[in-house]
Amino acid sequence: MIETVFSAALPIGERLIVKKNRIEGRGGRGPRIAVVTGIHGDGLEGQFVAFELAQRLRERIGDLRGIVDIYPALNPLGISASEHGVPLFDLDLDRTFPGNPKGNMNEALAAAIVADIKGANVCVDIHAPDAHLREVSQVRIEEQFSKTLLPLAQFLNTQLLWVQASSNPLRSTLAHTLNAKRTRTLVVEMGESLRITEDAGSWLTEGILRLVEYLGGWTSSSVALPFPRLVRDSNVTSVSAEVPGVFLPRLDLGTSVRYGQAIGVIADPLEAEVKAEVLAPVEGTVISLRAQPLVYPGTLLARILGGAR
Repeated sequence: MIETVFSAALPIGERLIVKKNRIEGRGGRGPRIAVVTGIHGDGLEGQFVAFELAQRLRERIGDLRGIVDIYPALNPLGISASEHGVPLFDLDLDRTFPGNPKGNMNEALAAAIVADIKGANVCVDIHAPDAHLREVSQVRIEEQFSKTLLPLAQFLNTQLLWVQASSNPLRSTLAHTLNAKRTRTLVVEMGESLRITEDAGSWLTEGILRLVEYLGGWTSSSVALPFPRLVRDSNVTSVSAEVPGVFLPRLDLGTSVRYGQAIGVIADPLEAEVKAEVLAPVEGTVISLRAQPLVYPGTLLARILGGAR
């Protein structure tokens, strides 16, 4: 059943409408699961998950107990324009929570989203990285909520569970707001901006079904899935550019590197010279890799999971 979560008039004579697809099981009462995506208009990885998850549930609706609410486009204006934030307003919707029902349109939208999701047994908030990076699939968890979230996150079939130190910017995100209101919310980051990685989307879909099964809402037998690796900030080393230029990677995302191995080079197209060779400062696995080639001193080029030298 398609339901409207929020509707507001726009200056151009149209309306901003956020909808959800509510899928109710026929197998009896059970948990309510929320799956949200599209809070950033350039994060399209969740669009495939929303599509495939709804299809899987409908095919075996008799195996579903309870409710799965799928929100594919929390920021429909951003998705239409392929922009990270909300067009015309120059803001990041995921920095406006918990919102205000009596505030401006974006504040009212944020408040309506929180009110609609609050009380779910669990929420899965799907993101892609910004336009500059590619990321392996991971669940990101604020350290202060890790005790309640880690037992759930292990079912989502991602490559990593990254427990991160809390920071002030996170306090205005949807995930922090819902977790603070005791609606357990897991943030998934994967893939690449403005792209759909179907393999990763299918893995996550299977993981969401396994999570629903764990919560007692899915009686169809799911395949056995490996548990992801637990990571903390101290396990991750960032590699940044030291000179400006064009970054040309020499390996792919997810590959293993040795200490001192070349990650890539930074080239100067004008002088036709290699300005710097970017070497791995530690041994490990590349979990983030620069996607936008233009770089400046301090630009993040890669993250390496490891620490051995």
